[in-house]
Formats: sequence, structure tokens, C-alpha cells
Amino acid sequence: MRWKWQEILLPLPPRVSSQATVQDVIDLLAREESRVAFIYEKEKLVGYLTLADLLKQVTDASSLTQPIDFEKDLLLVRETGWVEFCHNCHIVAGVNEQNEAVGYITIQEAKDTLTRLQLEFLNHGLNSAEIGIVTTNQQFEVNFMNETAGQILGLPRSILAGRSYKNILAADVEMEAILAGDKKFGVDSSFNFKKMTGHFSPVYHNGQAQGIVHVFYLQEHLEKAVSELQFVRELSEELQAIYAASNEQILVIQPSGEITSVAGAFLQEFWRPYSKEELIRLNVYDLEAKGLFEPNIVDLCLKEQHRVSAAQSNKQNINILSTAAPVFKKGELEKIIVLSRDVSTEEPLQKKKPEDENRDTPNFMKNLVYRSLVMTELVEKIKEVAETDSTVLISGESGAGKEVIASRIHSYSQRSNETFVTINCGAIPENLLESELFGHEKGAFTSAVEKKKGLFEAADGGTIFLDEISEIPLHMQVKLLRVLQEREIVRVGGLVPIKVNVRVLAATNRNLRKMVTAQTFREDLFYRLHVIPLQIPPLRKRKEDIAPLALYFLDELNAAYKKEKKFSREGLQLLESYQWPGNIRELQNVMERLVVMGRKEVISGDDVFRAVWNTETEESAHLTVRGIMPLKEAVEEVEDQLIRLAVGKYGTAAKASSVLGVSASTISRRMKKALK
Repeated sequence: MRWKWQEILLPLPPRVSSQATVQDVIDLLAREESRVAFIYEKEKLVGYLTLADLLKQVTDASSLTQPIDFEKDLLLVRETGWVEFCHNCHIVAGVNEQNEAVGYITIQEAKDTLTRLQLEFLNHGLNSAEIGIVTTNQQFEVNFMNETAGQILGLPRSILAGRSYKNILAADVEMEAILAGDKKFGVDSSFNFKKMTGHFSPVYHNGQAQGIVHVFYLQEHLEKAVSELQFVRELSEELQAIYAASNEQILVIQPSGEITSVAGAFLQEFWRPYSKEELIRLNVYDLEAKGLFEPNIVDLCLKEQHRVSAAQSNKQNINILSTAAPVFKKGELEKIIVLSRDVSTEEPLQKKKPEDENRDTPNFMKNLVYRSLVMTELVEKIKEVAETDSTVLISGESGAGKEVIASRIHSYSQRSNETFVTINCGAIPENLLESELFGHEKGAFTSAVEKKKGLFEAADGGTIFLDEISEIPLHMQVKLLRVLQEREIVRVGGLVPIKVNVRVLAATNRNLRKMVTAQTFREDLFYRLHVIPLQIPPLRKRKEDIAPLALYFLDELNAAYKKEKKFSREGLQLLESYQWPGNIRELQNVMERLVVMGRKEVISGDDVFRAVWNTETEESAHLTVRGIMPLKEAVEEVEDQLIRLAVGKYGTAAKASSVLGVSASTISRRMKKALK
């Protein structure tokens, strides 16, 4: 146990000028009935004078009117600091934040006071413990017992004091052997029909055994404690497993900033170079001062005195989303619980160009934002593919990010310094598509007043990306096939083939194999395109990417619209519970709606719910089935979505169970199963 100086300081002694005489100080100490006086020079504390020092000066002085001699071995300490001792000083003076003296104590008095407080604390602890303690002398006569021992034995200290402990206690132990230096642990004993378990040890003084000590507890209390401990251990292991499975890190932090516990999934990359064990006992304020992370969410929580959420980042640009919640006990802040999850991306984001800083509308750069394993594997495959000039067919649902993947293939390739041309084949009228792709000669048709290069020529030396390749009409597919085979094009109205050095990337959200079977897409063109197929998983299949994407869009939108919006934990969790049929494009649109339409600085769960599900409509929501799956799996998937949605909206299993018409235990059980 530690004490602060303000807990042991004595009131300030009388003060006197350094120019005072011996007679002045004698009169002052007699009048104030004090043993010490503080000496000041121009309102500054410079020393002290004790009664003993004064008497010595009276003896040695030729006159009581001569100036006093005072001691200067005075130590100034902050009154709120912990008590610590140092050499070469006799008196300690406590000062406040304005450096004004508020109390004093001699070093010896401080040591005596601390000894007394420690003994009182120990005595209180012994009397409050569920453990009985009995000591005896060399004749085994009881000479001490704490209150708990009296409660267990059923007799007070006044009755048992002086009685032979050897005779009244039934125990399978030789007390003479204990007195001779033996120790026995886990010994069963009984007294007055009460069964106990405890330890016997000798009590030493100056190296000689002066008696024995018996430390014991009721067996029924032990069994109960073991049972409760097992329950707590199992519960702790269960919670640890749940939070580890959900990639959540839990920190327990004292109001002073000291980290006392780390549980769940430890975010090693964020706390580098500290390990989980090294982090305990460190102070978040010290770590913040070292620049390890920003902002300090503990400090934000202490200032707000309620739960706060914030995105934090470290020097390596590892981003985590944290929520800090204060825990109060009897009105006093006891600790702060911080839940964190890693929302950083696996690739560094491109830096904004200076000209983008003052844009009026958001400019979402072709950044590949992800942290899921499936996208990590896809990116590794992209890097391998980029090293060649092979044709790539990118498949995926609408809005899944096919153009971003194509752009990344180009940027990884040896053609990255050349032109990257994109065209949406479904967005151009059929009668203009051929001219756009291959160009035309002057007079090729009515409006062809001059010669024009097509996109294939424009992409010469670089890469062309054909989005929605499935929308190209059949007669155009023949000409595209020739380009892929011969690497040459013929302009509309032209006769001379033109060689082009271009890499072709294509994308579709349709099943080209089925289109080939239906004879709406040429089989030979399909195989020319299907050299290296890449499948982009929909956003609902990679939920780990939702939070990083949402935070990326939030940063871009904040910069574009001069906002400072932040996400609440509930808001982000609700985004993750949604299925996103429109994939990343839908998420981007929802984020823009939340930033533009939201009035509050923090985007709450209610804001997300209104933006995504539009609860103001009176129509009931309908489920959308996007593929065939076993009926049992479909039912489980629907139940899982409903439970996540309800918990995300209403916050607790109890409220969610009421709305869904099931028990709270069912909700908890299904959530636990989902986490596993």
C-alpha cells in the first residue's frame, strides 16, 4: 500500500523572517506551542528552526537579540506525490500546484506515521479476510488471533487467549515438529464440529522459533470459492475466445492511464515494438508522448465522462477503431474499458495531390482498400498476373470494384507508365461502339468529318479495360476477337490494318459461360478472354473490409465537404451487419448520405439504420434471394441477419429478443455461435 504526502503532512508551523532574533523565535514558539518554525526570506521558504536547535543557540549565544541561525536541509515535495524518502534532509515541506507550502513533517515522523498506517492497514486486512490466523508461544498457548479466527472457531480472543491450542484443536499434525522448524500445508483440522483446512509454520524471532502460526479457513468456504473460481475461469476463457474470434482487443486502464490488463485479440502491429506482456503497467499518456499513437481515447473518455469512439493510428499507419467506456463504482471512476479492432488496410493508400485539397466534390481515387484474407490472396494473384501481358477476365457483382482491380493490375505491370484506357461497353450505343473502339476514317459515315483514332490506338503501349464486355453485340465480338488474335485493328471505313501493342483487361457481372450456351456470346471470344480469370468476392463475403472501406470513404468525404464526422462503434457494427447487395458502390453512396445529411458530429447506429434500411417507409422489408442454397443454410442465414440487425439497432439481447419474439438466451446463443 502506498500513501501520498498530503495524507501524512502536519499543519504548517509558525513562520518567521530570516532576520528575526533568538528572542523573537522563543516568544513565537512559546506562544504557538510549536516545536518548529519555518524561515522565510521575501515570502520564500528558505529553511527551518527546531526547538532543539533554538535551545542550543540560547546556550551558545552571548545575547538573545542576535540573529538566528537556521537549517536549510529542507526538502520540498508535491503534496499529491507518493511518499518517498531521501538522505541528507530532516524536514519535508509539502507544496501545492502554486508552489505554496501547505504542510510539513519530519523524516522520522513520516517513517513512524507510515509504519503505523501500514500496521493499521494490515490489521484491518487480517480482520476483514476470510482467513483465520492464530499464533502461540513455545508452550502452544494462544497469544494472538484475528477476528476471522474467532468467527470460525466460535470463541472470542478473550476466552481462547492463554489456552493450549494443542489441546483444543483436533489436527493431524505434531506441533512439536512445527516448533522444531517443520512446515505443514493443506492440513485438515476441526474444532467445535467445524472442519477447517490450513497451514502450520514456526514463528521466528532473532533466528529462534518462539511459537507457531496456524493460518486456516473453513472447508465449506474453500469449496465454494473453488466452485466460483472455476465458474469465473470458464467464463473468462469463454469471453476471451469470443473476443479473440471477433478480433476485438480489450484493455483495462486506470484513471491515471496505467494499463492493467490486456485480453482478447492483441493488436500486435499497432503496439509494436511492445509485446502484450510489456504493455501491462505502461501508461497510455507516456505512450502518447512518445508518439506511439494518436489520439488518446482514454483522455477523451475522461474529459467526456461517458463512452466515446474514435479511430486511432500509429506511426506505421496502422488504424484501429476504439471505444472507451468509463466504469463507475459508487459515483467514483474506477477504470476505463477500451475495446479496439484493427481496421487498417493491407496496402498503403495513395496520397492526395495538392490540387485535390480544395475540391468541391469527393474524388475517390482508385485505392484498393481491404484487410480480409480473401482479398489479400486476390491481390497476391494480381501481382503475379501483372508481370505478364496475358488477357485477364475479371468477374464480380456490380459495384464490387472490378475497375479498381483492373487499375491495380495496370499499376503493378511494366506498362504502368503508359496509358490506361477504360470503356464501359454497355454505356455506349451500339452504332457508336465500333468507332469508339477502333476509330474511323474521314467520310466513313455522315458525321465522320475527320479521321479519328479509336481507344485501342489510344492505349497503344499501355492497357485497355473493357468493362461490361458481355454487352458487346455479336457482330462486334468478331472484330474484337481479331484484335485479340492478331493484335491489329482496322478503322471503320478503312482498309489498312494497324498494329497495336496493348494489353486487354475485361470485366463482367454476368455468367459468360451461360451466355455462350445461350448463343448470346461467342465461344471463341470467351476462351480468348478467359486466359486468366479473376473472381472478386462480393462485399457481404468479406465483411472484414467493410470497416476499412467505410473509414476510407469517411476521410475522403470529410476532406471534400469540410466536415469532421466520426463513427460510433454501433454505427460501424450496423454497417457490417448489412448485406450490401450494391457492394462497394452502395457503401460509398450510403457514406456520402451519412456525411451530407447527418447533423451530429458522431454517426450513430440510428443514423446508419435510417440511411441503409430507411425505416420511415411503411412498407415491410423483403428478403432478396441471389442464388440457390440448401434450405437449412438459407434459414440459418436469414436468422443470423435478423439477429445481427436487431442487436445492432436495439443494442441489447433483451430488447432484440422482444422485437424478434424469442428469448434473450436464444439471441445470446446464436450470437455466440456466429462468432465461432
